[in-house]
Amino acid sequence: MTWDEVKELGPLYSIGALDAETMRAIDDFWQDASAEQQREMAEWSELAALLPQALPQTPAPAHLRQHLLNRIAAEAAPVSAATMPSNVLPFTAARRMPSQTSRWLLLAATIALMCTSGYLLWQNRNLTGERDRLLQERGGLLARMTELEGNVDKFVAPSTKVIAMVGDEAPQASAKVFWDTNRQEWVVYVFDLPSLPSDKSYQLWYVTKDAKISAQVFQPDATGRVTLRLRLPKEALAGLAATAVTLEPRGGSPQPTGKFYLKAAI
Repeated sequence: MTWDEVKELGPLYSIGALDAETMRAIDDFWQDASAEQQREMAEWSELAALLPQALPQTPAPAHLRQHLLNRIAAEAAPVSAATMPSNVLPFTAARRMPSQTSRWLLLAATIALMCTSGYLLWQNRNLTGERDRLLQERGGLLARMTELEGNVDKFVAPSTKVIAMVGDEAPQASAKVFWDTNRQEWVVYVFDLPSLPSDKSYQLWYVTKDAKISAQVFQPDATGRVTLRLRLPKEALAGLAATAVTLEPRGGSPQPTGKFYLKAAI
């Protein structure tokens, strides 16, 4: 028997409303069930134990109660042998059992209540999971907003220089360099570079009066965009005059060998 079958029959199992063979099959499944499955099956049993409390308690009418007490008193009174005819046997009223229809109605109501309770429990779990997911997403958004606010503060600070790189080999391409002169860090936003052949890479350079120093080898995304975060080396700070992006063999080159796709004077 599979877990899905057990879950479907669980409410009936917990109130003993299944045939003996099915009950044994679920008992066998119970022996090898996981901790989570056993916990859920235990919840069914707990719900079944609470069902009698959910049934309406209707008091008996006063006249019916008095009639029943009189009947009991009359039946309990001793009858002497002298007053009882010899050919008459004592009569004891047979106990009236609930009708088959009443039992089925009670069983149907019990099953309906258990199914409703199970559905509400399942819904509660789903809502709890959704709440936790939304709280997690909210935390992520707040962290992202804090990060963005920090970036804005950096970009508008007096110590930040903005360098615009323009397209050379690719006129539609552009880039913005935000240079934090206090920390000597660059954040470079690149836009609209052409897609690369599989054997090529783009390479960003620091250009000084005496050298061309590799900054980073990179691959833009499908839209030609990429964001680079760099800390300027000491050798680049001495006489930094320009920056550029060239097309190089995949993995980069020690010195520029390809065409200039972006460039800017500093």
